Amino acid sequence: MKKSMFFFVCLVLSYQALSCDVCGCGAFNSTHGLGTLAQGNRTSIGLNYQYRLYKSQHPKVFGTELERSTDYFQRLDITGQIRLAKRWQLQLAVPIGFNTHIADDTTAHKNGLGDPTLTVNYFLFNHQDSLKMCLFRWIVGAGVKSPIGKFTQPSDVNLYLYPGTGTFDAVFQNFFFFQKKKWSLLQTSQYVLRGENKYQYIPGSLFSTSLFGQYKFRTWGLYAGAQYSWSGVDYQNRKAVASSPTQGQVLTGITGASVQWNSWVLQGNYHIPLAQSLGDGKSHQKAAFSVSINYFFN
Repeated sequence: MKKSMFFFVCLVLSYQALSCDVCGCGAFNSTHGLGTLAQGNRTSIGLNYQYRLYKSQHPKVFGTELERSTDYFQRLDITGQIRLAKRWQLQLAVPIGFNTHIADDTTAHKNGLGDPTLTVNYFLFNHQDSLKMCLFRWIVGAGVKSPIGKFTQPSDVNLYLYPGTGTFDAVFQNFFFFQKKKWSLLQTSQYVLRGENKYQYIPGSLFSTSLFGQYKFRTWGLYAGAQYSWSGVDYQNRKAVASSPTQGQVLTGITGASVQWNSWVLQGNYHIPLAQSLGDGKSHQKAAFSVSINYFFN
């Protein structure tokens, strides 16, 4: 059972951060993976690379032509979790962003350290039958995202390329994991309540929920599932920002594979947009994938 559990270890490590920021113009928010919790309350370290490509088109200020743009969002997360007690666990994610916006006649780059997230998880239920054929876990967590990454004023045209938001955000998450023999089922939900930065700007709150299933072979496994993500409207001086580019929702199908080698787990997945309404319909996700590697201490 211990070995078979490895195959869901990194499942959510990638797609949470990819999904929570649903707009094509949006910057990454700092979220960490819940998939490592499938391994139980164990100490681990990891790296996670994420890539997203968006295409957008907006009416120009004057005239009837459309301005077309392409956005590349790349992020490298340094992740870790520490066992504090039998039911308590500490998780940390430190993101580094590499973002590019290409318009008809301009190109902008914004790279740097993002906003780290620190979360405390509590194992409400952690049961395995006497034959070690079935396993069920229910875990809840709460944490905070700290405004360490570089950010800018709301009037900056490159606002959503910056790796930070300048806000303290509250993070809440819920996790269910069930395994029977070679089959596994994983359900997660996460909500991010945004704070206000020094420019009296509040980015839209975030919500995502997902369901995945996996089948284990010998030293590797295949998984597939779907995720729904929603991002709320932004606020400036406590007033809603009209046509906020961060507002939107997307339903995504995800397929991937995991490979285990001793205490190492390598995972990769690809995101397939099923339905989306991003940036008032002006932005569309075209491609997204992730690759991660984790090491678990005994």
